[in-house]
Amino acid sequence: MERLRDRLIRFMYGRYGIDQLYYALAVLCFILLAVNSFVRSPVLSVIMWVVLIVMIFRTFSKNIYRRRMENEKFMTVWNLIKRKILLAVRRIREIRSHRYRRCPHCRAMLRLPYKRGKHTVQCPKCNNDFKMRVII
Repeated sequence: MERLRDRLIRFMYGRYGIDQLYYALAVLCFILLAVNSFVRSPVLSVIMWVVLIVMIFRTFSKNIYRRRMENEKFMTVWNLIKRKILLAVRRIREIRSHRYRRCPHCRAMLRLPYKRGKHTVQCPKCNNDFKMRVII
């Protein structure tokens, strides 16, 4: 067993390995597999195999710089999506106590206490005042 482990270590030396994009592609592959088990589409099967081949190619690639750049691009997009999803969840969770509004000057998202009526709000980032109206 130790000999197999040493051979595997020697084989993977200088290769890229696994990163966050690999895990995202693996999740995508399993989602496609689950959907394809109900739909039985040859197009989904081909897409699933292509994703699987890309995963394997990226894992065994020796072009580490390029794979790292691919992962960085993926992470920038993923972090933007994740931030928007978390903000939406937070807005839903705090709908009874707070309202979220954008500053018209600097476009910053402001978390404001829930008070009905018309209010003048000062943005903490750009210190500009703007009118806000809360109906419900």
